[in-house]
Amino acid sequence: MYNEFLIYYVTLYSCQYPKLPGGSDAVTLDAMILADTHLLGSRNGHWFDKLRREWQMYRSFQTANTLFSPEAVFFLGDIFDEGKWCPPQEFKYYENRFNELFYVKNGTKRYVLAGNHDIGFHYSVTPYLLERFQTAFRSKSVKSVKVKGMEFVFINSMALHQDGCFLCKDAQARLDKLSVKLECAEGTPCVKPILMTHFPLFRESDEMCDELDEASGVEKFSRFREKWEVLSNASTHLLLEKVKPRGVFTGHTHNGCTTDHGAGLSEWTVSSFSWRNRKNPAFLLARFSNSSIAVSKCMLPDEDNVINLYLILLATVILALLRYPCYSFYISFIRTRRKTM
Repeated sequence: MYNEFLIYYVTLYSCQYPKLPGGSDAVTLDAMILADTHLLGSRNGHWFDKLRREWQMYRSFQTANTLFSPEAVFFLGDIFDEGKWCPPQEFKYYENRFNELFYVKNGTKRYVLAGNHDIGFHYSVTPYLLERFQTAFRSKSVKSVKVKGMEFVFINSMALHQDGCFLCKDAQARLDKLSVKLECAEGTPCVKPILMTHFPLFRESDEMCDELDEASGVEKFSRFREKWEVLSNASTHLLLEKVKPRGVFTGHTHNGCTTDHGAGLSEWTVSSFSWRNRKNPAFLLARFSNSSIAVSKCMLPDEDNVINLYLILLATVILALLRYPCYSFYISFIRTRRKTM
């Protein structure tokens, strides 16, 4: 009861929305941001592994949904683990399973970005895989939405190779059009958008990261490959030039990191939401206004702690079972001696 239900409330109870710097604006938006749920399909992972991970994510998400009542929830890609391989029938099951595990309350808006596990890396994306995902989750290679008057720009990371492919051509055209739309008229107040994409913006490695859910050991100092672990340097500059964001949220690496890109621009890379990818998953609570962004990190239950609690319980039960026969024999022996005296 504690490990499979109460622990999520106990762990998340201390988490809360951050306060905006310099007081609160008239209009604010409270949001949950998570990444890399990697729902397992029929190829990778044992059925029990699938059951265990899905239950952990279901309880984590619904507990957070109950405690924090977000006005918007953003999924930063790789919601599926085998979306790029599965046939139509399995993809439909995937879609329905995602909607069951991550359903939101009435009035809460939900936005889903494509990741490389959803449609494939750039080299393996086909029009069919792209259309299937975009139809299911109403996404596009470049999409802009307004939530409570604040602009959010969603980018398909696999569409930013700038090599003239069908996906990149569409993304470039949409990005050019969006750039004109985002330009502020002279003399009018300008509210910059928030950028969200699956791949992080270009950075050398996670060496500068200092987070509870950061990469560990050698992984933290490993150099990132452009277009694989992060966007290319050229694509990063293109995005920053066209979108001019005031904040960036990304996923993909499965590790948490906050990066300062200079000129007051911060990027929050969100770690994986699943125990399959890390023992201590996390998500972000964010509060947005027209002038500020405030972010707090919420750690989910550590899988090692849950396993250790089960082991302690098992050891206690075994010791009790071993002790009980001895205790019964001792009582019987005492009673027998009293009768013979």
